[in-house]
Amino acid sequence: MKETDLFPLLKSYFENQGFFVQAEVNDCDIVAKKEELIIIVEMKTQLNLKLIYQGCQRQLINDTVYLAVPRINNKKTYKERLYILRRLNLGLLIVDLDNETVEAIIDPTEFVFRRSKKKKQKLLKEMNQRVTNINIGGTTQSKLLTSYRERVIRIAYYLRTGEKTTKEIKELTGVENTTQYLQKNYYKWFIRVSRGVYALTKTGVEELEKYKEIFEELGLNKKEL
Repeated sequence: MKETDLFPLLKSYFENQGFFVQAEVNDCDIVAKKEELIIIVEMKTQLNLKLIYQGCQRQLINDTVYLAVPRINNKKTYKERLYILRRLNLGLLIVDLDNETVEAIIDPTEFVFRRSKKKKQKLLKEMNQRVTNINIGGTTQSKLLTSYRERVIRIAYYLRTGEKTTKEIKELTGVENTTQYLQKNYYKWFIRVSRGVYALTKTGVEELEKYKEIFEELGLNKKEL
């Protein structure tokens, strides 16, 4: 497939709406004009960064700019790039060569930015609840030391000497909702011995050993296990 394969359908698409269409006008792939309305279209066989950049450059000339590409099969990539196009106020035309159709997926309208207060509050809560600050940017999710993991480490630290009741654990750790952490047992560190009594699993003992170096930072008494 070539970019030129997209042109006939795009030309017809705009002409059918009453536009006068010309190709390759001062580096613009397509320029469509109807009265005072001017539309610039940039074509590529893929919706890639180069095409998006070209679209942004054409916005220096004209308000209404569309990108035109064949149908996109990768749904995740498609969704991500649609969001970028909306943020950049770029339109998107999908050209279906098999069915000989052109569909406007996005029109270049002003993006209404809505910040998520809930996500921001969650972000600040996580920052404020963390005791340590040893994470390295780019670390994978499984290795992150979150405020949740810090609390689990605190609970495990006091269980290392033997089973304890939830009341004892709460008093020792100062962790609110101790029972919730023990029952959820996300990392499989704990085992319920009897009603309200918990101990460390073998996994818990082994994993706790890996965090010995941060016991002091967590306000725990650093000891050999």
